[in-house]
Amino acid sequence: MAITPKEKELAAIGIAVATGCTPCTDYHVKAVRKAGASDEEIKQAVAEALSVRKSATEIMKRYALAHLGEKEQSTRAGQARETTRIKKLVSLGAAFGVNCVSSLEQHLAAARTVGISQQDITTIVKLAAFIRGKAASHVERLAGVIEEQEEVSYDAAVGACG
Repeated sequence: MAITPKEKELAAIGIAVATGCTPCTDYHVKAVRKAGASDEEIKQAVAEALSVRKSATEIMKRYALAHLGEKEQSTRAGQARETTRIKKLVSLGAAFGVNCVSSLEQHLAAARTVGISQQDITTIVKLAAFIRGKAASHVERLAGVIEEQEEVSYDAAVGACG
């Protein structure tokens, strides 16, 4: 089953929220509404993205503290996760967006178990890479690190985030 425009935009909302990109979030909220998503679906995508982001933060905290010989118990390990297709697409994109290898491995496996195709996984990963790049360029411009420049576009599939 190919990704629908609504599924893609819900994943884009999750990725934009997970990467902390307000211009991308603004853009994709408008786009997901045009694609027919309800407020509840948008809220669920945001909640899932924030859950992945929080989990990634906790994973990195434990990893860094382990270098100091400290151990902290995970509160998320082994928790059952809902397996809806949209939640898995959002989680996958968010995990890629926040650069969390552990989460990404988990969400890739979960996506496959609910029948998400490799083509759909590739679409979400490319979308996440694009949005993550846009988020970084917004921050770099704000910090005065880069000037306005021509950017590679993924607009056929994503649109121009902010």
